[in-house]
Amino acid sequence: MMSNSTALDALSELFGNIPLGTLINIAIFIVIVILIRYLVAWFVSTLVRRGLISTGTRMILTRILDILVVIVVAVVVVHTITASLTPYIIVTVIGLLVIIMFYYEIKEFTAFITIQLQRYAKGIWIEVYLPNYSSPIRGRLTEIQPFNSVIEDVYGNKIYIANSVLVNSLIKEFNPSIFLELTVTSHEYLNINEILQTIKEVVSGSPFRLDESYMPIKSMSTASVSLVLRLIPLSTPVRASDLYRLMRQISTSLSQYNPIVEVLNI
Repeated sequence: MMSNSTALDALSELFGNIPLGTLINIAIFIVIVILIRYLVAWFVSTLVRRGLISTGTRMILTRILDILVVIVVAVVVVHTITASLTPYIIVTVIGLLVIIMFYYEIKEFTAFITIQLQRYAKGIWIEVYLPNYSSPIRGRLTEIQPFNSVIEDVYGNKIYIANSVLVNSLIKEFNPSIFLELTVTSHEYLNINEILQTIKEVVSGSPFRLDESYMPIKSMSTASVSLVLRLIPLSTPVRASDLYRLMRQISTSLSQYNPIVEVLNI
C-alpha cells in the first residue's frame, strides 16, 4: 500500500512541476498523432475496398502504425518532460538494430506492399521475366504473401518467388496455353487443309480449344511438314491424362501420316 502511495505521490509531483502550457502542447500533439493514425487507417481501408491491397496487408500495416504511434508519443512526451535527447538516441539505436537484424524481412515486406499497389490481383495469369533469365515463368498468381508470392502453372505446379525478385521482374498478363509440335510425313501429297480439319475435330471434343489464329509452320518439305498448335485449356489446372489422351487421339486420327506429337516449352 505504501509503495502505491509513494508512486502516486511521485507521479503527482512530476506532473505538478510541468507548466500548464507544456501539458496543453502534449495533449494537442497526442490528439494530432491519433487523428493522423485514423486518417492513415481510413486510407488503408479504402485501398482494401478498392481491391488494391488484401485484408491481411491492412492488418499488418495497422499493427505497424499502432506501434509507431506509441513509440512517437512516448519519445516526444519523455523529451518534452525531461528535456533530454536520450529517448531519441535510444530509438535510433533500436531502429538501426532492427534494420540490421531484420533486413531481409523488411526488404521483402516492402516489396510486398509494392506488389499490392500494382493491381496484380490474385487469380490473374501472368508471364514473369526474372532478372538475368531469358525463359519466363508463366502461371496464375494464387497468393501474395508478406515474403513471397506463389504462381501456379497450367499443370498445378506451385512456384514460390521472393517478392523483391518479383518487383524487379518484367510482368505481362497472358492467356494460359499449351503448345504442341506436330510433325507429319508422307510419300504422297500432303493435304494440309485435311490435316488441320482433322485436328480441329479431335480438339473440339477435348477439354481444350484450338487457337486457329496461331498455327505457325516450323518446317515444310515435299514429304513432311511441322506445325505448332496452341491449345487453350477450358479449365485449369490441366490434367496430364487429358493432355495425353488428346495427343494420342491426334496421333490415331493422323496415323497414315506417321505423326510425331511433342509438348513445347515456349
